[in-house]
This record gives sequence, structure tokens and C-alpha cells, in this order.
Amino acid sequence: MRLNTVDFIFPHSKCILLCIGSILLLNVSLLTTTRAKGEIEKKSYFYDKAKREIDYSIYVPSEYDGSKKVPLIVLLHGLGSNPHQVIRYSGVVQEAEKRGYVVVAPYGYNERGWYGSRGKGKDGLLFGEQGDPDNLGELSEGDVFNVLEIVQKELNIDENRIYLTGHSMGGGGTIYLGGTFPRIWAGIAPMAPAVFFDSSILKKMPQMPIYIVAGELDVLVPVGSVRRWAQQMKELKMDYYYNEIPGGDHNSSFTNNPEMIAQIYDFFDKHQKDGKKSLSSHKVFRVFTNRRGVQIKASIQSVTEEEVAIVRKDGRTFTLSLSTLSDADRIFLKEWRDSRKNSRD
Repeated sequence: MRLNTVDFIFPHSKCILLCIGSILLLNVSLLTTTRAKGEIEKKSYFYDKAKREIDYSIYVPSEYDGSKKVPLIVLLHGLGSNPHQVIRYSGVVQEAEKRGYVVVAPYGYNERGWYGSRGKGKDGLLFGEQGDPDNLGELSEGDVFNVLEIVQKELNIDENRIYLTGHSMGGGGTIYLGGTFPRIWAGIAPMAPAVFFDSSILKKMPQMPIYIVAGELDVLVPVGSVRRWAQQMKELKMDYYYNEIPGGDHNSSFTNNPEMIAQIYDFFDKHQKDGKKSLSSHKVFRVFTNRRGVQIKASIQSVTEEEVAIVRKDGRTFTLSLSTLSDADRIFLKEWRDSRKNSRD
């Protein structure tokens, strides 16, 4: 066997060169799959159930390096709009960059899917059109959670700081998805919400922090309808903030209002979930209210289908029938019971 000089002096040189080449190729591959940071990025994925590619937009702050968990805002666009437009509302990415938020805007299947807030089909005013799938609403809702799952897999997202907001159709979707899946969100912010359902959905999210905003002169989503939602939140003693924009319309008051967007971020900054502790720890105290208005502050010891055992700070235990408690308390206790059952499973 003939050896050349390189082989003799560096017997493993070819191996080293091959390894260096492999590392370089790996680095190139990683560069091609790394998300852009500090700029809005248009992405897509294949939606199996819809059998097509669906777009979404995402913004990752420039200082993100994956070393620590970061908050996430899911942003829903309005009717006739798209994710690439709503993520460009003045203030959205600017505040995300300053505060270290990731923002993702799903399509909701198309410009008129309504995110499931109008049912699983497509029938109704300003809803589906000819050529849209019969399960448009279902696909629209599913798209939001597909995109959420993608972002959670690819980025280091703080599961206790996932927020939901949206404008117009997206505002209605925000309330609907907030009430339908309350355990996901640390807070929601419906902007000029276009809703086709009644306010009883608020009873499904009694602990949800809500920032709700309307334009005083909005002719598409009249301010009176939003005021009624805010009034219902007040009556339910929810953690909410109502902002009415003086002289505000339906469009520029939201698309070009960085001060209002900053207020939403301020609101989100103040709220985060406590993980399972908020629903499963017996050390968390809550004010329970019965139907006569009598209140007692206590922690939960156990919950059955019909009764709850609670412990006051002085150690005294009470057993109460669920039927005697407020709607908000019964919803909270059901979630508490379900969370304990899921943790055992």
C-alpha cells in the first residue's frame, strides 16, 4: 500500500476533513431551518384535515435565543383580512420586540372562517362562500391550534403566558376561543369584537383576565354591543378592563393605534397563569359566594359531583352543596375537579 506524505504525517486527516465537511453541511442545514428573528416571517404548513397548505405570520424578537421561556400572543385577523396584515398593526411587533414576546397570527383557514365562533359549518351572513368546505368553521378553529402547536414545538414558549387577541371577526373569535378553551390562555383582549352568540359564554371563564376595547363611533361593531359585554363582565365580577376609544372607528382606531396596543401588552404583562396550582392546590384561597350573596374565603379540600369540602383559614371545614353556590363558583370547581382527575390519569 502506498502512503502519501499527508497520510503518513496525519493518518486520520481524511477522516478529519470528512468530519469538518459534515459539520459545515450540518451548520448550513441548521441555518436554513432557523427562524428569522427581529422581522415578520411568512410561514406555512400542510393542514392534513383541509388537505392544503395554510399560511401564518410570526414575529420572533431579535434577542430570542431559546435559553429561556418567552410569552406568546396569538393574534386573530378580521373578516376579509389575513394574518400578514393584522401582525402589521402599528405597535404589535414594536412592543413584542421591546418586551420579548413572540407573536403568531394564524389564518383561521381563510379570510372568513370565524375561528369556530359561528359553528362548525359555513352557513350565515358574511360566513362561507361557494367553494368553501362545508366544515369551514371547524377547519378555521382547528387551524388556530395547529399553529399554536407548531410554535410551541419550535420555540421555548412559557405555557403560563400564552395570550389571545384579535380584531373584529378575530375579536369575536377571541371571546369564543377564550371561553371554549379557558385553561390555555393567561388573558385575552378582544378588539371591537364581532360576536354572534350571547354573553353566557363568560360564565365558562370566570377567572379569565380580559381587556376589551371598542371605538365610540364604530358603525360595523356598534359600541353599545361592546358596552353590554363589559357590563356583563362587571356583573360577574371578572378581572376586566374596558377601553372605549373617543371618536374611534372600526379600522384606523385599531390598525394605527400603537398606544392602545401598548396598553394590551401592559395588561398581559400583569397576568399569567399559575399552572396547575391555581386549580389543584388546596393552599389557594378563594372567596365562595352562595345564591343569597353570603361569602366565605376558604381553600378546597375535595369536590364531588354534588358537594365541595372547603377549609377556612382558621381550620374550620364546611361541606357545601354545589347547587347553593354561584355559577362562577360551580364552573371553577368543575375545572378544579377535572384538573385533579387529569393529573391522576
